[in-house]
Amino acid sequence: MLRVKQNLLQRLRQVTTQADLHEFLLAAIQLEHSTIPPYLTALYSLKPGTNPAAAKIITSIVREEMLHMTIAANLLVALGGKPAFSAPGFVPSYPGPLPMQVDDDLQVGLEPCSQALIYDTFMRIEQPQEPLALPLKNGGTSQYPAAPPGPYPTIGDFYETLIGKLESMPVTWGPASAQVTPETTGSAWFRKTDWFPITSLEDAKRAVNVIVSEGEGATSSPVDEDGDPAHFYRFGEIYYGALLVQDPAPGWSYTGADVKLDEGQVFPMTPNASASMYPAGTRARRLVDEFNQAYMQILLGLDTVFRGQPQRLNTVLGLMYQLRILAYEVLTQPDPNNPAQSTGLTFEYVPQVVS
Repeated sequence: MLRVKQNLLQRLRQVTTQADLHEFLLAAIQLEHSTIPPYLTALYSLKPGTNPAAAKIITSIVREEMLHMTIAANLLVALGGKPAFSAPGFVPSYPGPLPMQVDDDLQVGLEPCSQALIYDTFMRIEQPQEPLALPLKNGGTSQYPAAPPGPYPTIGDFYETLIGKLESMPVTWGPASAQVTPETTGSAWFRKTDWFPITSLEDAKRAVNVIVSEGEGATSSPVDEDGDPAHFYRFGEIYYGALLVQDPAPGWSYTGADVKLDEGQVFPMTPNASASMYPAGTRARRLVDEFNQAYMQILLGLDTVFRGQPQRLNTVLGLMYQLRILAYEVLTQPDPNNPAQSTGLTFEYVPQVVS
């Protein structure tokens, strides 16, 4: 999983009250969110009706990243804090390091889907400390990016330290009614086994385990507790071109149904664009601005949902469908700076005017 700054864990180990934990959970929410724009950009860049297997895999990962963000936000609410999705600084600048990330060479941007993006960026984000070498259809064995040297902790270590602090201090757990759950939203967006109110230490442990296991899997297995491949190995299905299946000898192998990524059916989107690249008054600029404003409406809606109105979750989720429609409008618009490319998705923070 993502390596995090050593001093972050050092500061976390020094906290003494549950209120002290709020800033760390705010950072965790920000981190869980930060992978969603890059993953969505790759997903949206697949031309509609093409690359169905790859699209299904990326969609499933995005959905679980949204669950992880929800879990982190619920834990913050359970401890008396308030998420701040629409605050300045919440949205990362792409390309760049992710929140909490140690200063290694991993730069995460907004790029069209490609084998190189899957391997060099997405699999590095999700890579466990000891990835399993698994047989491939061609008779070889899966090879993974080398982890940068250095004894840095991972995001899994961060969550383990967080649970340790909860075990060591008196905690007053907030009511389930204030959290975003199937009961308070009337939504079945996530599995109930993974999405539940956090009202005790045991609930917190279960919730954190969902985040960690879905990201990197178990040490000796590529699947999580529900039997689904962890994100790292799911991205591997795209890169190695085959679904991960149980195999009598090694346990698991990339020898299932083919997963084809046809890069000829990917919008040639300008990578790592920004709204400022497009001249005011152009159709490209208008579409990018509309997309970013729709993205901000989702973040503002999440603030409302996690600050006392969980029943509005379905309304916010509806905005996701609008975002997808706007994404395709952007991606089918030639870039005025380079008409051979599509206008780029930017996922930028937009200051809101308070009337």
